[in-house]
Amino acid sequence: MTSTAIAPYRIHHVAINVTDLQRSIDFYERIIGLSVTDKADHSAKLSIGGAELTLFQLPSDIELVGKPDADHVRGLNHVAFEIPSSAFDIYHQRLVDQDIKITFGPVKRRHGYALYFLDPDGNKIELFYSNSSSRNE
Repeated sequence: MTSTAIAPYRIHHVAINVTDLQRSIDFYERIIGLSVTDKADHSAKLSIGGAELTLFQLPSDIELVGKPDADHVRGLNHVAFEIPSSAFDIYHQRLVDQDIKITFGPVKRRHGYALYFLDPDGNKIELFYSNSSSRNE
């Protein structure tokens, strides 16, 4: 097992694909007790401690049965780990060196960069840094 002095700060958010955004917002507010912190046409962020639950509205033409390799399937979309900006290239190179396929990215985001890959069970993982983070190095 390879250890590293560089580690993510925290789980930043968990993203879930949903078929009806408002119905899901109502559920997470009413049943779980979360509150909406940001809402767009096709997504909403809900606060949960120091992290977020992000709901993404699936396009109406997406077949929900889906294939294992489909980009849009029902359920968990990805888990995002926030890392220092100084570590982004190190993580990127580590994935390349370990022959881990990067499924998307690196991609510029509004406040930083992100890249996506799959864990051994096919769960989508995001590594990102934010220029607006107080922990950014």
